Amino acid sequence: MLVSSVALGVAGGLLFGGDWRRLGELRIRWWPVLAAAAGLRIAGIVLPLDLVAYLGGVLAVAVVALRNTALPGAPLIAIGALLNALVVTVNGGMPYDPVAAEAAMIRPLLNDRLHLEASADTRLAFLSDVIYLPIFRNVYSIGDVVIAAGGFWLPFRWLRTKTRPEKS
Repeated sequence: MLVSSVALGVAGGLLFGGDWRRLGELRIRWWPVLAAAAGLRIAGIVLPLDLVAYLGGVLAVAVVALRNTALPGAPLIAIGALLNALVVTVNGGMPYDPVAAEAAMIRPLLNDRLHLEASADTRLAFLSDVIYLPIFRNVYSIGDVVIAAGGFWLPFRWLRTKTRPEKS
């Protein structure tokens, strides 16, 4: 969801008068940590990685976002990642609403090492994958939505910021 929200933020920023050359001025501290986190998430889709790898990736995203709080949207990304890490940690996985997953027709895809069906024992259930978004045909957590908002806002705002003229 972060990648698609960043892409939408770039498109929106350009549509509303942003300058694509500003992307060359974007400096993300600890970007190699972010690249490693993205690698863990991608590997987790293809390989049966355990929960520790998922948490490592999510926490790495939070750490990079916290190191870059001056960037628009970065605090939202950090908060969303930490919310997801919290609910996964207390439940030993990301609980999902089986009714919402059925509506999204993704229930079979949730048979991995990360997701588990929500039950009466689920802690912080409101933070788990309970938000069904029909337009995306998927189920998301509050953390996912907050991450997506930050991922959209960062390039949208960055592209629309005017560069200050240099002093002579």
